Amino acid sequence: MTERARNAPQGMRARKIEDAILEIMPRREWLSCTSISRLIRANDTRKTRARLDRLARDGKIERKREQGTHGAVYLYRQLPARSGGRFEHRGPGDQD
Repeated sequence: MTERARNAPQGMRARKIEDAILEIMPRREWLSCTSISRLIRANDTRKTRARLDRLARDGKIERKREQGTHGAVYLYRQLPARSGGRFEHRGPGDQD
């Protein structure tokens, strides 16, 4: 069985689109797939939807479903930036 190539052109293009989405997408604002496609100047919203679904599955953005006039609508937004965190390292001289 052959191993899948890491630098396949389709995969590299997909990661490039995902990076563009994360760069341009505003935080704390819910956007539709169509509006995100327009932000990154993509011609095909189906490919953008696939990239958004992957980012949501990877935990980089969040997705919610709402009812639109013509059916279900998925909205996406970046996760809020975390400050600190549970596993923040404190040195011996650090004080609260």
